Amino acid sequence: MSGASSKPGFLRTVIFLALATIAYLGIYFNIDQLNQYFISKGIIPAFCLLGTVIGIAFLYGTAISNVLSLLGLESDH
Repeated sequence: MSGASSKPGFLRTVIFLALATIAYLGIYFNIDQLNQYFISKGIIPAFCLLGTVIGIAFLYGTAISNVLSLLGLESDH
């Protein structure tokens, strides 16, 4: 019974896939401006870059994890 409760819903999966796609496209189409900001010297751009990397990794990881879970491919760890 615990296996059924740990499966993500279809709507949650679609939401994370949509967010990951929006983030990818947002970065892809604005890469020149983002590069100019991220490579400027300062502590704030460095933290913004770190936050962007962590945020994108979370979105992609959660989206793919939910898709694999819906397909029945789950890890025990």
